[in-house]
This record gives sequence, C-alpha cells and structure tokens, in this order.
Amino acid sequence: MQEEILTTYSFDPRVLLIILTGVAIILAVIMNLILLFRKTYPGFSLWTMGITAFALGWNLILLRDVFPDIFTIVLANMLFLTAAMSFLDGIRIFRGKRTRKIIFIAIIFLYTIFQSYFTFADYNTSARIILVSFISAIICGFIVFELLSNIPADLRITSYLTAGVFILYSTFMLIRGILTTLHPSPQNFLEPNIITAITLLLNLFFIIAVTFSFIMTNNIRMEAELRGTMTQLQKMATTDPLTGIPNYRFFFQAGEQEMRRVRRYKNHLSVLMLDIDHFKKINDKYGHAVGDTVLATFANVCKKCLRDIDIFGRLGGEEFAVISPQTDINGAKILAERLRTNIEQTEIKTEKGNVRITVSIGATELLSQENDFESVLKRADDAMYEAKRKGRNRVVAL
Repeated sequence: MQEEILTTYSFDPRVLLIILTGVAIILAVIMNLILLFRKTYPGFSLWTMGITAFALGWNLILLRDVFPDIFTIVLANMLFLTAAMSFLDGIRIFRGKRTRKIIFIAIIFLYTIFQSYFTFADYNTSARIILVSFISAIICGFIVFELLSNIPADLRITSYLTAGVFILYSTFMLIRGILTTLHPSPQNFLEPNIITAITLLLNLFFIIAVTFSFIMTNNIRMEAELRGTMTQLQKMATTDPLTGIPNYRFFFQAGEQEMRRVRRYKNHLSVLMLDIDHFKKINDKYGHAVGDTVLATFANVCKKCLRDIDIFGRLGGEEFAVISPQTDINGAKILAERLRTNIEQTEIKTEKGNVRITVSIGATELLSQENDFESVLKRADDAMYEAKRKGRNRVVAL
C-alpha cells in the first residue's frame, strides 16, 4: 500500500524544488545584507552561514543529473549538515556559550565519508536518506535543548517559536528515517512521491520560519540593548555619578512635581538644605580623592536616615538637599537633627586616615501661598547659611 502511494502520487518535484531554491536564495541574501549593514550579535554570522549553506545545498540538488554526484549528492548533503551545525553553534554563541567548532567539523567530516561511501562504493539512496534523516533529527534535538535551556526573559517567545519549528522538523526527519528503514526504496529523490512532496514543502516552511526567527531574535537583542542604553543615558542625565543620587536637574523637577501634589491633596511639604562644614579644608588637606570618599559616604549615611518617599539630591559641590513630602516644619526639624547627629557620629575611613565631618542644615516648609519651588529652595538655603553663621553643625528652620 505504501509503495502504491509513493509511486502513484503524480507531480513534478522539480517545481517545488525550484520554489524552495528560489526562496532559500532570497532569504540567504537577506541574512547576508543584515550581517553586512545592520548591527548583529555573536552567533548571527553562523546563522547566516547556515541559511546560505542550506540554499546552496538545494541548488545543487536541483542540478542533479546535470552535475556529477560528488556535487549534487555528497557536497549537497554536507552543506545541509553544515547548516544544521551552524544553527546549533550560532545559538550556543548567541547565548554566551563556547563554540564546539572542532567537534562539529569532525562530525561533518565523518558524515561526508559515509555519504561518499553510499554514493560511489555502494550506491544506496535509502542508506543516504536514513543517514541524513536520523542525523538531522538528532541535531535538531540538540538545537531544541539549547533553545529551551536558561531562556532569557526577553527571548522567551522567540525561543519557544523557534524550538517549535525545530521540533516539527526533527519529528518529520525521524519518521522519514524510520519509514525508509522499514521500507527501503531505490528510487531517486526527485522521482514523484508523497514523501518527497512533504519533504520539500516542510523544508520550504522550515527555512522561512527559521530565518525570520533568527532575524527576530537579533532584533529583540538590539531593542533590549537600545532600551538599556536609553535607561543608562536617562540615569546619567538625572543622577550624580559620584554619589548615585539625583542631580540638581532631577531634584528640581521632582520638587515642582511634589508641589503640584501638595496643592492637589492639601498635604505638607518640607525642604532641607545640607552643606558639609569646612569641606574645602578636607580637599586641601587630604586631596580630592579623599574628598570624593567623604561625599559618597555622606550621601550613604543620609540615605539610611530617609524614608522611601523622601527625595535626596546633590545640588553641586558639597551641597545637598532633601524634599520630604507629608512633613511639616516640626517633622522637618526632627529629620534634620537626625541627619546632623548621624553625620557627626560617622567616622569616614579613607586611604589617608579616618575623617570626621559635620553638616549645617537649613529647614523650611512650603507656604500656602507659594507656587514656585525655587523660592522654597532659596529659603532653605538661607536657613542653611544662617546655621553656618551661628557656628555650623546645627539646624536652623525658617
């Protein structure tokens, strides 16, 4: 019955083969153009080589009975295996794993020897089909394993889709190998039969799906990198690089936003201005490296004293400020005193010895008639300078 199906199925496989070959060539060109002119990541070049090898292999099969068997059978099958190995190694490299180039070259070499034997020493179409089917199924299985192992969150969908394509292809090749083992056939691959038709159609679907999966995977990685770069630029634009806290620009914007929230919900809002006492003397005595350590430590001590809703920023040099939502002037003075005490009690370890510092703090509360955050900040600044005039290491509220 099976032989009837295989032999009575009437179609010209060369038509499907021409379509498959044409599509594979177009996809190979697209992959090579992306490789040349777009940003790609490690592994993409191997995927491109695999798609190109796949296209060349089917082109050689199309030329069967025109070119010698060494090209249209041995070389063509070697190219198919090279494609599969390139896909596997490309996925490993893309995921940050080591290449297995030597192992892959050895497998391709041994495979080519067996193909040559069943082409020239013992011409056996069934043996070649069994060989290519089982090896392809095994390699696709390894590809599926690599795709589904430790999947990065941003590649989850594409990994599942790509794995699905390789599972389908592996299953078909396994079934094809089993059927050929049970019912060896001396027929030429290009003779009309249902298995050949399914093989060509599946390879057409396979090359399209795999190519776009690889392109999509590369694009997702590119988008993730772009988002990371934009986040980093955003952070650089709004964060003080030494202390890791908001800079003046972000702090001022946050202050205006908090003022609008206060007006909407009728809450309190307080602002503290902090200035490290005699900081210039520390720089002059110990050097700027120690000064940087002092600033970073100062910022860390302050952050530990603040709530999550408080906004702490560096306005420049040794000047810092705090926006404290839902806090009236009495609460602001308590917070400022806690900051002052903790700073005074902190011994800062530096490469040139331990350093102790104090801080002068000005505190103020947003007035009901105020609509300008700059005026609130200036009043806190005036209070801080008043603290310095009164002898430093103290809190003054205005």
